[in-house]
Amino acid sequence: MALQTGIIRLKGTLGGINFFERLGEAMARIGGGGFNKESAKKYPRIREQNQEMSAASVTNSCFKRSFIPLMTGYKDGTLHWRLHQLLMKIKDLDTVSKRGERTVANGMGTPYGKRLLKDFDFTPKRTLLLNGQLDFDWATYTLTVSRFDIAAAGIPKTADVMGLLLRTVRFDFERLEFVTETSTLLELGRDFAATSFSLQTAPLPDGDGVRFAILRVAYYQQVNGVNYLLPGDGLFGLGVVGVE
Repeated sequence: MALQTGIIRLKGTLGGINFFERLGEAMARIGGGGFNKESAKKYPRIREQNQEMSAASVTNSCFKRSFIPLMTGYKDGTLHWRLHQLLMKIKDLDTVSKRGERTVANGMGTPYGKRLLKDFDFTPKRTLLLNGQLDFDWATYTLTVSRFDIAAAGIPKTADVMGLLLRTVRFDFERLEFVTETSTLLELGRDFAATSFSLQTAPLPDGDGVRFAILRVAYYQQVNGVNYLLPGDGLFGLGVVGVE
């Protein structure tokens, strides 16, 4: 396996060489080999692993759709792969199914599965979303931030406000269905003097699945009363602030 060089980045197979992207890098390797019917018969553990990886990949694609609107303006070529690794770890927590049939849904039903989701770094370049203490209340669907200091928020010189957006999600990992509610955008200027504030969404409808709350932190320039999102990996933050 080798890195692709040059201006043009290829994808697909050409002349027996597979061109693909991994962890945001353009790669190339000789085609052939890999998992096939013969190896499946000879090595059942390979077949079992392949089945679970395939199921986790489908779950990953659907799971991302539940929060991807919050990531407008942010690019991360590693997110899909890192989420897949997360879901595979959660799948491994399924102790009621036999190998080859373990599911993310059963793993997410464990306390540690929920903990892994809450601790996942959606935006590695900004792992600390906000200074202060963040507490989410599922009874009222409210995120309360206390001991906050706007001076420590790191508002860049090019920005006029920090914008906070809260989304709550009920995700059914068995049916791969979800519902969401999103708060209004909370704008905090440089002159924000309070040390606490809150964001709230409407309650989610009853149903099966795991509930989680995810917070987005971004910065905006304001031109004629209109917010324009500033790009920049380190300026954007996304993270789970509550799981139930």
